[in-house]
Formats: sequence, structure tokens, C-alpha cells
Amino acid sequence: MTSHAVPRTQQAIVQSRYGAVRDVLALSDAVPVRAPGPQEVQVHVRAAAVNPIDWQMIEGNRRLITRRRFPFTPLFDLAGVVTAAGDRVTSFRVGDRVHADNEIDGGGASEYVNVHSRLLAHAPAGLDFAESAAIPLAAQTAMTCLDRGQVAAGTRVAVIGAAGGVGHFVVQMARAAGAFVLGVAGARNQKFVRSLGADEFIDRNATDVSSSFGADSFDVVIDCVGGREQWVQAQQVLRPGGRFVTIARDEDGVVTPASAARLLSTITARRVRGAGPRGTKYVPVFLKASGTLLRRVNELVEGGRVRVHISRSFPLTLEGVNAAIDESRAGRATGKLVLQR
Repeated sequence: MTSHAVPRTQQAIVQSRYGAVRDVLALSDAVPVRAPGPQEVQVHVRAAAVNPIDWQMIEGNRRLITRRRFPFTPLFDLAGVVTAAGDRVTSFRVGDRVHADNEIDGGGASEYVNVHSRLLAHAPAGLDFAESAAIPLAAQTAMTCLDRGQVAAGTRVAVIGAAGGVGHFVVQMARAAGAFVLGVAGARNQKFVRSLGADEFIDRNATDVSSSFGADSFDVVIDCVGGREQWVQAQQVLRPGGRFVTIARDEDGVVTPASAARLLSTITARRVRGAGPRGTKYVPVFLKASGTLLRRVNELVEGGRVRVHISRSFPLTLEGVNAAIDESRAGRATGKLVLQR
């Protein structure tokens, strides 16, 4: 193992149980720093980002899907410097600037964290740690949406929630692919969404896509907001065989056996209804993070075709994490919320 001097213990923000964020997160000064396993890379965390899944997991809203062991250090998105690498790691060396969506183990709210090398990528040249931390989860999700939607040159795409963390990446990636893009967001974000490259814009609080566009207007609708109404509206504007790609559910909140059963039933029914070459395809997206996918994103970033927009930056402290989560819950951020040392 290639190694670098690090302390035996560290300061980290630790979750003790499920519950309200400010009740269950605390600062600990004695969290062990573990040597990386054979395929792991140890990262000195310099910045992290907040995503809705972070506070949903902390509160236990997703415990039916993924349970976590306590104590747990939250925040999946992180960027920093490699301080050690396992014996079987060949792509990363001490001193490399890296970033990742550490999709199971989190650790962005710690000083040092081990990340499996398959999740890791070198940070894009020219970006600082905060910008690098803002990319992994949201941009990989956006890229997956374009892949599943089969977006290419000439595709007509409507992006619902175009100003958000995932949505602002979707708009840019679709334009980079040569697609026509309609951005759907609140009126206050019109200038921002157009600056990302959207060809047209709709204020989703004043109207809806089907009121502004007729049947067969789009090949793909990418939904970053959720709610049954998005699916209903999409069917009215998609061409036969068009795709409705969504990263959200019809109903938010705690996942219970009943809501999980409803979700499964809904997905099944919509897929059956969309069967055949002319049916509307219902495509739910569940991210599978990887270094390979992240490197595809980074190529667009380094090529100047996708930029990171940081809505607000917070200190990587307990109070900073609490404040960033409050901002995320409010749902008003354009782009990404980050934390940095």
C-alpha cells in the first residue's frame, strides 16, 4: 500500500440515529481513520455537496430501501486529495485531486474517507474542490437521464426542474448532444436556465407544457421534480414512442411498505401502457455511480460544454451542514449547494 502520514483519529460529523437533522447530527473528535482496503483510496476531504437524498436518508425516509448502520458520517458527494491507496489500486496516487459519489458509505462530512476506486475519478482540470464536489451525484444522474432517454442530435427535450442540481446539468448535456431543449422552471430562474443553453423557457408556476405545446412536440421529457401531474402532462406533448424519464416519485415523503407497493404498481402499469412502438415509455432513473460514468461527465466539463453552478457555499462544519440541508429542503436553490474547508 502506498501511504501518506495521516492522524489515527479525526473530527467528523456523525449521525447517531434516524430523526430530524439537527437532533441526530453531532460533531465527534475521535472518529478512527481507517487504512484503505486493497481496492480503496483514502481521500482527505476538502469539499462536499448536499443533495436531497442526504437529508432524506438522515431522517430515515428511505430506510425501507437502504438501512444504515450507526454511527454514520453523511454526505455522499465529496472532493479532496488522495492520502493513501490500496495495494490493488493502480489509477490513483498520493497527491491526486479526486472526486466521487461515495454512494453507500458517505463520509463527505469527515476529514478522511475511504472510497472504492471504482467510484472515483480525477477532478476536472481547472476546477476547485467545491466545484468538483458539486458534480458527482447530480451530473452522473443527469448523464444517466440522457442515456436512458436516448438523447442525441436533433432530439427535442423538455426538462422539468431545469434550474435544480440535476436539471441544470441535464439542460447543458442535452445541448452538448445537439438537442433542442425546453427548460421548465420558476419565472425567477428564466435568465439562468437560458444561460445554460435552453432554446425556450416555460414558467412552471404560471402554465404547463401541454398548454404551450401540442401533441408530438417532444421526443423526451426529463422530469427532475416528481408528481403525477408531470407524467400526465408529458403524455400530451410526447410523440408516439416518446420517453418520459424521471428521477422522482409521484409522492415524496417516507417510503413505507404501502407507498413502495404503490410505486411498484405505478411503474408496472405505466410500462405496460407504454408497450409497443407507439406507446409512451415510462423510464424511472436510479443512479448507479461509477468512475467510468463520472469520467464521461468530466470530459464535458473540461471541454467547456458543461459548467458547474454553485448556488451557495457553506463551511464544512456542523452548523454549515445544518444550514445547507435547510436550504436544500426549501427547494429554492439554483444549481448546487456545497460545503468547503
